[in-house]
Amino acid sequence: MSQALIEIDGLKKYFPITGGILQRTVGNVRAVDGVSFTINKGESFGLVGESGCGKSTIGRTILRLLEKTEGKVIFNGQDIHTLSKEKMRALRPKMQIVFQDPFSSLNPRIKVGEAIGEALIDHGLVNRRELKDRVIETLEICGLAAYHYDRYPHEFSGG
Repeated sequence: MSQALIEIDGLKKYFPITGGILQRTVGNVRAVDGVSFTINKGESFGLVGESGCGKSTIGRTILRLLEKTEGKVIFNGQDIHTLSKEKMRALRPKMQIVFQDPFSSLNPRIKVGEAIGEALIDHGLVNRRELKDRVIETLEICGLAAYHYDRYPHEFSGG
């Protein structure tokens, strides 16, 4: 039986609608309303839905880039919404949203190898001496070849 890597239980994210002279909350946009799922260690998970249905909001709320309105987000047995900013910052390199469209996910002026390498350096996961080897290893884990290191995002298909 697999152990849960991430558990989402009753996740809600509402954005307030304000109005009037005092800008009081007069309603809410229910961007995410009661979403639950579990991802076990070693599993791949895809979140699919129509444009505007809340997929990105779910991802941003899981990463705590947005604060939840209600519900639980448990990562490796720990409720991430109880963590301090420092502990959350240390956890983020272990969590990532991967968008399908390379044009909205990657800087079109930076080669893919540089973009991956920048993230590895920024999170302190590798030093400059071993950077290229680690980036190529990462590409291969994702099913790409070493020659993709020098490609730009527009040179990949959207799928």
